[in-house]
Amino acid sequence: MHPFLSPAACPVAARPEGRAVPPHVPREQVATVSAPPRTTRTMQLSRFLQSDDLLASLKGMEPGRLRETMLARTRQWYDAHPGEHDLVRANMQRFGLDSSERAVDAVIEHVALHYFEKLVPLCMGTGDFREFLDARVDAADAAAAIAAARKNGKGVLVASGHFGAVEFVVPALATHNLPIAAALRFKTEEFSRSAHAHARAFAESGLFSPISFIEVGRPGTHAALDMAAALRRKDVLLSVFDEKTDYSVEVSLFGRKVWGGAGLDKLMAFAGADAAAFAAFMIRDAGEGYRLSLSELETGPAGFVRQMYAHLERVARAHPEQWYFLHEDIPFVEQA
Repeated sequence: MHPFLSPAACPVAARPEGRAVPPHVPREQVATVSAPPRTTRTMQLSRFLQSDDLLASLKGMEPGRLRETMLARTRQWYDAHPGEHDLVRANMQRFGLDSSERAVDAVIEHVALHYFEKLVPLCMGTGDFREFLDARVDAADAAAAIAAARKNGKGVLVASGHFGAVEFVVPALATHNLPIAAALRFKTEEFSRSAHAHARAFAESGLFSPISFIEVGRPGTHAALDMAAALRRKDVLLSVFDEKTDYSVEVSLFGRKVWGGAGLDKLMAFAGADAAAFAAFMIRDAGEGYRLSLSELETGPAGFVRQMYAHLERVARAHPEQWYFLHEDIPFVEQA
């Protein structure tokens, strides 16, 4: 399993008056803080695209062949589930986006690319993956902005949405000598062991900076404390902001109210002036290239979540086909 799975939401608890503290959260409470289980149909799609036979055949597969395989398998699944086209179209209509058949097909194509990006590291060794990233991903300007913030004595929160090639954000930044902590949830203990093994191998190769994982919901751990500690160490902390959690707030997106923020506003309120924050989107460019777009966020309590969603709306308006949530159940505040 690809070691850089999509990050999990921030499990930061808040006192009644709203001040964020890194709590000793009971195990059963931590398990409810991150994103809710994915819908059954999305799990079916995931299992189909990441079948045991495909995973067993990945080693040594050319990236181009994997890309075409994922595109073909995704089209096959959607052809067998025509109602899923309707979900994509309905989501696009609710946000006022182009919902033509061509636009829906483009979203489905980019769902396939998401799984390609998850699996492509398994096709190659560490050196080849580094060459793949160097050749295709432009993250130099983003890495320089993050490095400048760290040089000024700040930890850095990189808040990413489920958009574009989110799977490449961590490894791409790790090619720029930035120590990274990714907050995420592993589905099984096997996935956890595999991810840690991959991260060790990457670091030992000398081609990537150290990558650590903050496992949300893992028994005996306290993700909120670990996330705050990463910022205090002046590390780069990656977490997603566009999931509904117990600490999400109402925010406007394309004129609709959704649940968002995932508690990152509370984390930043606790970190205060000692941390910088950026909204990050790994945009798929023409010609199978990628570009990490970074926008600095004002870290004061007023409008922090709103800023992240303003940037999400900007990139989603420019590249709606790359917005991963368009094929899922979106956490609208009002469902009508």
